[in-house]
Amino acid sequence: MNEKDSVITYGCFHPDYAEEMKYFEECNVYTVQIESTLACSQGCLYCYAASEDAPMKELLRDDIITIIDSAARMEVRAIDWLGGDPLLRGDWYELMKYAMDRGLKNNIWTSGIPLENLEVARKAVEVTENGFISVHLDSLDEKIYGKLHTGDPRKKIQAILKGVDNVQSLGKRPENMINCITFTKLLADEDVKRTTSYFFKMKGMRTCLTQMCMTGLAVNHPEWIPGIQEIRDACGSRDEVNYSNSNLSMSTMDANKFYCGGIICVTIDGDVTPCSVIRKGFGNIYESTLENIVEQYRDELLFAHLRNPENVKGYCSSCENNQVCWGCRATAYYEKGDMLAPDPRCWINPDNYCDDFQERS
Repeated sequence: MNEKDSVITYGCFHPDYAEEMKYFEECNVYTVQIESTLACSQGCLYCYAASEDAPMKELLRDDIITIIDSAARMEVRAIDWLGGDPLLRGDWYELMKYAMDRGLKNNIWTSGIPLENLEVARKAVEVTENGFISVHLDSLDEKIYGKLHTGDPRKKIQAILKGVDNVQSLGKRPENMINCITFTKLLADEDVKRTTSYFFKMKGMRTCLTQMCMTGLAVNHPEWIPGIQEIRDACGSRDEVNYSNSNLSMSTMDANKFYCGGIICVTIDGDVTPCSVIRKGFGNIYESTLENIVEQYRDELLFAHLRNPENVKGYCSSCENNQVCWGCRATAYYEKGDMLAPDPRCWINPDNYCDDFQERS
């Protein structure tokens, strides 16, 4: 495997992809994701972290400090700040500075809307010096965006684009930025291609293409789940734009297996999960320390079983892309009830076309 392949260098998300791959090979935690708040101004109607009656709440500051201290002791290298929108916490900057002081890199997954404020953008660039910033803009089309989110679509789209311009003008390199798209049927065909192309050509940013899973608010919109052919077209376009020098694909995944296999997530309720979208906890920080939880559930949290392709079920075990991909574990969990099952939305797996046809017949 060529480590200069763009699916490696950029599909790892983290700027230091070689370090991340080393952690993966050693089955160690590279990144702790902290779901710091549920507050978010974007109003995604498919949000996996919310339900219609979810209270706006956030992890307590002292709990986050404890998580950061545990991560530092475990020699974790990065904190991914999740929400909601982590930039809506009143103490986000101080917490991220604290993480830096403990030797951790910060990555921010934000809607992008708070970055419209130049001072917020300046601080975000400062604390992500060795990390990345991800914004979230599904569509540039106001009508489509408006169907997927609450509020004024034009105002929100303009705010996100202004935020991108702000952080880049302050020195954030485009290759260390990502636009996240949650792929739904409303974006199928040309819309997702336009957005992917726009961010790459006009902003120098690659796209993180996430599949919508039936959890949180998304359970109210099963009609938004795209078909296999629609996923194939969208992912093919993503690969052509983002990874033009690569012969490999991450299929439906929004990141390669080196990223997914090196993260754990602490949810808003303190559950420790292998993925922020998978709302199944393996231990809770209010019942045990993060170090003890990782020690007890390392194999489950880091998908240790999948590291040997011979253990992978079905077509995936022989797919040439298993060098960089093991399918979306969240999709497998929600559609098959098994985090280790073959990705049921993978467009490369021929078995899925038959299943998809039967579901729609």
